[in-house]
Amino acid sequence: MDSVPGSVAYLEHTAHIDRVLGSLQSQGAAAHGQVEQLLDGHSAAELRRLVPLSYRRQVGAFFTPSHLRAKVAEALKATSAESYLDPTCGAGDLLLAATEVMPIRATVSETLADWGGKLHGWDLHEEFIRAARGRIALTVLRRHYESSGRFETSPDLVQYLNGIKQADANTQKRTLVDAVVLNPPFTRAPAPSSCSWAQGKTSNAAIFFLDALQHIKRGGHIVAILPDSLRSGTNFRKWRATVEGCTDVTRVERLGVFDEHTDIDVFLLVATVRETGPSQHAVQWWTKQPEGRTVGDLFEVRVGTVVDNRDPHEGESRPFLVARDLPASGRSNIPPRRRLFSGRLFEPPFVAIRRTSRPTDKSSARAAGVLVTGDEPVAVDNHLLVAKPSKGGVKACNALIAMLAESSTNALLDDRISCRHLTVSAIKQLPWRA
Repeated sequence: MDSVPGSVAYLEHTAHIDRVLGSLQSQGAAAHGQVEQLLDGHSAAELRRLVPLSYRRQVGAFFTPSHLRAKVAEALKATSAESYLDPTCGAGDLLLAATEVMPIRATVSETLADWGGKLHGWDLHEEFIRAARGRIALTVLRRHYESSGRFETSPDLVQYLNGIKQADANTQKRTLVDAVVLNPPFTRAPAPSSCSWAQGKTSNAAIFFLDALQHIKRGGHIVAILPDSLRSGTNFRKWRATVEGCTDVTRVERLGVFDEHTDIDVFLLVATVRETGPSQHAVQWWTKQPEGRTVGDLFEVRVGTVVDNRDPHEGESRPFLVARDLPASGRSNIPPRRRLFSGRLFEPPFVAIRRTSRPTDKSSARAAGVLVTGDEPVAVDNHLLVAKPSKGGVKACNALIAMLAESSTNALLDDRISCRHLTVSAIKQLPWRA
């Protein structure tokens, strides 16, 4: 398999790793800081410097930052795994997390031979594979340096790491290991024809996760960094049910944004491939709310029914409410903007809520509501949610707006849904505290 265009510039970094490997014995302790840099965030920084963002987005090449790698290493310490696979290994950050729980042997060569039989990694990009092998070799040298106080070298250090190779995870034969570590591409891809939980284009990360399970021994583990939409999104309800059907989920932890350069929220998913029978416990993908009334008991909550760039301009002229015309908070009368529309309208009073929402923005309410009043039915754009009270009119609307503005509501919504669009179910499930 040839090098993949778009990542070739990364060879500059792999060449640097090779030079460091070749000079360790002569430099001794002076090289320790350089080794530490290469094993932490430098490889990701060089990816950002050398490979265009457009290409990184296209193929989903975003290396795992050190704080997330530490989460994976922590989870692996709670397992009894000895062999590991990363089917989308990039420059090897999650394989490095696995080595943190692997013992070293008497010599560098013995450690490399031992680890080489237990570490498996695949990636489409030969440049990334070379970096992964080099960094694992550096890890072995560092571990032995910490034990002996000197850097031991061995001819052709990476020759033992043949399980880390350029390959397409989608075409690889079954490789049974004790644990899979995974930070898959966050791109979109067509759902496989055999897929029971999605149709058309869906999350590539969701596909990779389920495919990775075939490489894990019964009773083995998977530790994955995944986009939060899989944890909390309505569209992935069937995916979550599929995961529950074949694994015992032991840990679900929100982790916030991937890193300071990648504005997407992620979570840690740890699961054990079930040996037999159904799961014995329910999975808490988000915090279970106490019993009692919810917003959905008192309000009809819907997505605005106008898809402006797609729906025909037919029917009567109607007031048309769009997010950019709304104040940040407070009250709005019948909008002056109008549109021909023949679909579902909303009778004021109701609360309009912007769907676009950033879970990490603590400066404002995630679901700030605006009271819409007037005596004419309104067409509402689909970038807004509409909460229409079943009774109570303006008073009920104001109570909802006040509740949505509370910091405790922000915390509930962050736990319930960290992706960028609020959903009807997330609002309806909020406990009513007014």
